[in-house]
Amino acid sequence: MTEAHMPDERPPRTIRMFPDYACSVLWIRDPINYLKSGLSTGLVAELQAWEQSYYDSLNDEIDWVSDAAARAFTEEGVRLARLVSAEVGPQFVVRFSSYETGAETVYSRAEQATENSNAESAFTSLFDEVDEDDRRIAEPVRSSPDGGWLAYAPLSDTVFTPNRQTENAPEED
Repeated sequence: MTEAHMPDERPPRTIRMFPDYACSVLWIRDPINYLKSGLSTGLVAELQAWEQSYYDSLNDEIDWVSDAAARAFTEEGVRLARLVSAEVGPQFVVRFSSYETGAETVYSRAEQATENSNAESAFTSLFDEVDEDDRRIAEPVRSSPDGGWLAYAPLSDTVFTPNRQTENAPEED
């Protein structure tokens, strides 16, 4: 895997990989639904099994049951990060930070063209949607010369701006 730039000089987009009780270990801003990922069914099954092995490797205090379990989690995570990066292609980098104490963050980027054009297309679309959301959400802030605030509700995809009183508002008695 490499960190070399693509010919168009666009920096790679980062897919984060970690289990977090979200039914997916792959994240952009939010967890990625495997059905929308385009990843091969075999790789999805391995990711799901790895996530379950993580939960199975924790005790009731959410500590590792053993150092060996932590090492196994990290080793499998590194292997899976490489497989994900191979399927999505070199315009993406997979960032895996293990929960194992002292483990280094791994960045995996394919050196060859994608092994799965469906995954490449799916992740390109998912990132494009996030980029468009960011632009849409930022527009009210950019278009307000006085600054201001807004609130964004991601589940309803709604941007709320405060009700502003006009300077000539009638006085109350």
